[in-house]
Amino acid sequence: MALQMVYYPDPRLNERCKEIAKLTPELVAQVPEMFDIMYKHRGIGLAGPQVGVMQRILVANITGDRERKKDEKVFINPRIVSKSGTMLEEEGCLSLPGLNARIKRAGEVKVEFYDLEGQGWEMEADKLYAKLFQHEIDHLDGVLMIEKMSAADLKAWKPLLEEMEGDFKAGRAPVRRRDRKKPEDDEAAE
Repeated sequence: MALQMVYYPDPRLNERCKEIAKLTPELVAQVPEMFDIMYKHRGIGLAGPQVGVMQRILVANITGDRERKKDEKVFINPRIVSKSGTMLEEEGCLSLPGLNARIKRAGEVKVEFYDLEGQGWEMEADKLYAKLFQHEIDHLDGVLMIEKMSAADLKAWKPLLEEMEGDFKAGRAPVRRRDRKKPEDDEAAE
């Protein structure tokens, strides 16, 4: 069965994913499809549950450029082993199209993971890669960025979230809301 994007409020997005004990041919075969979906939705990272794969896998290409295959990375059972510093930066999420907010994250992280050959690695990341790891590992833990948003941002985005909830109940994908601003930004522009 082909993988498909999973959107808020699908309950799978709030489930903790299972550790991968053994890399199966089926899981490895899903990796190119995960990258295709990530690129189609203009992302730089995608976690398993965002496409209904309830295992601890994520794919990333920090450039977002489909042609830069050398920048594609697959992380199996990633876990953050240390954090330091802080940053407060804008984030979006492919499972919450059109929504963006400033989220507080660690400025630097150290991550342990396995690659598709089963080799263990450790990586230190900062800036965009640190944000990517924290966001995608949150997905693997069943945590959405809306749970980390400020109360003011959550209130501002409530109409969009309710619209997505209506789309989900009706069995349709949300409309892509490219470059949508917070509702109060529209009022301020008038």
